[in-house]
Amino acid sequence: MGTALLITSLKTKLVVFYLLLVIFVAFIKVTSLHYIQLPQLYTLEALSDKKDISHIKMAFSSKSKELSVINYDNAVWDDTYHYINNKNIEFTDSNFVIDTFKSLGINGIHIYDSNAKTVWQQSWHRADWTPSTFLPFDLPSPFVKKNILVSDDLINNNNNKPVSRLGFTLLNDKLIIFAATSIFKANLSGHANGTMLFWRFFDEQLLTELQQRAGIKFTIEVIQPSIRNAVRLTSKNVFIENSYRTESGQIFDVVPLVTGNGAIKFTYQAPARQFSTSWLNQSTIISSILFLLTLLMIFIFFHYFIIRPIIKADKRVTAIIEHSDHSIRFSSKRKDELGTLFNLIDRLLDGVESSKQELISHNIRLQTISQTDSLTKIPNRRAFDNFMKKLLETSPLGLDVSILVCDVDYFKKYNDYYGHAKGDKTLYSIAQTLRTNLHEDTDFVARYGGEEFVIVLKGTDKKSAQAVANNLVNKVASLNMSHSKSDVADVVTISIGIHTFVMAVQQQYMPFFELADEALYQAKEQGRNRAMAKD
Repeated sequence: MGTALLITSLKTKLVVFYLLLVIFVAFIKVTSLHYIQLPQLYTLEALSDKKDISHIKMAFSSKSKELSVINYDNAVWDDTYHYINNKNIEFTDSNFVIDTFKSLGINGIHIYDSNAKTVWQQSWHRADWTPSTFLPFDLPSPFVKKNILVSDDLINNNNNKPVSRLGFTLLNDKLIIFAATSIFKANLSGHANGTMLFWRFFDEQLLTELQQRAGIKFTIEVIQPSIRNAVRLTSKNVFIENSYRTESGQIFDVVPLVTGNGAIKFTYQAPARQFSTSWLNQSTIISSILFLLTLLMIFIFFHYFIIRPIIKADKRVTAIIEHSDHSIRFSSKRKDELGTLFNLIDRLLDGVESSKQELISHNIRLQTISQTDSLTKIPNRRAFDNFMKKLLETSPLGLDVSILVCDVDYFKKYNDYYGHAKGDKTLYSIAQTLRTNLHEDTDFVARYGGEEFVIVLKGTDKKSAQAVANNLVNKVASLNMSHSKSDVADVVTISIGIHTFVMAVQQQYMPFFELADEALYQAKEQGRNRAMAKD
């Protein structure tokens, strides 16, 4: 009877001990899940969500920067600078036709003088491309003058160099993307002569473009300045601390408008969570049973299948952080929470690597766009400036360099008679002819503006440059592009001015360019369709 009682007592103790072990293991597992694993998973999830938010903000930023690059090229231009003074209608008629607005995807272009008075403006309804007006820009309000146009103070603070202002704003309850740049000469000499503004209404097409850039489908809402301080602007910490997701799985944040003008709130549905937040799962049950079978086995299991992988993961993540080596992967085949954690880390690293490549690719594309003439597909004036600066810095002393300035003869008459569309095709054909008849390794050709091209021949003396120029004149004429309005031939021809100099310690190239330009005028005075050199 005593033995029976003892056995009963031992069974009770065993059952109690077993139950305590179950409770202990369950407690340990739940504690580990909620205070170690889930916080790490939420942190990684938050990093991934933060990356998506950054992609959306980068889409807004890159779109406005892209518009700013184009705006800068048109504002820092001799023709634009002189237009403020001479109001030459040929400048706006030839450069800002409706096709320009269509290709740039904008609603309006405004040119202001240094007193913020409108010199020229043109706006269009993008739905049917009929003319429109927009008073906040047509008659610039104090807000536009202060926050969008470029003031003298901003230019003075920038050492009398061009200043660009860009971003998004809210005017007359209309959301607008804009880019404004102070008007300067191409060589940045003198003082600013006003501001050039490009702008576009924020429509469904622009929203779609931003969604494609970000790779995320999102909606937007304008936060008025009057309620900005009264509403939540970010979803971070709304539901879970340090998490960007609301209880319904949505994420929202804002892109600020110009000073005191509210914000753009964007909202999107977060991707499905890749890990379970429940403590009652297969891993918990299996680890508990194994622990109750034998403490030793549990120790081995815990050490080899949990502790050691976490230590290795910690070392691996530490190595990734210290060495910035995002090519390291876990490639885990585990199906438990740790496997999910490692897979999320791999996904995060994939995203970081992809983002770096996307950023590099995007920067290369922006650089290419900013230095390539969109019509002729050859380098533009900015590329020419960069080429000449590099040439002066890196070329050996004593090297012969020839600059050729080319101009299409009577091109204004050609455009007036044949139309701008055919004129564009002709410019493209001439540009490609110039390019294909030069040595790619040593020569450089760019569209300088309008119908004017500039060519740089390295290692080429005056006599050789004359031969090259004569060949180019003949090659263009041999294209046999009809020009019934030309006074020198019945086909399209070009005139070329040449100047050759020897590399010394020059720091400026414009004097050489101007001498070549003077030679071009001599060629025109001698009857055009020819090349002449300037000593």
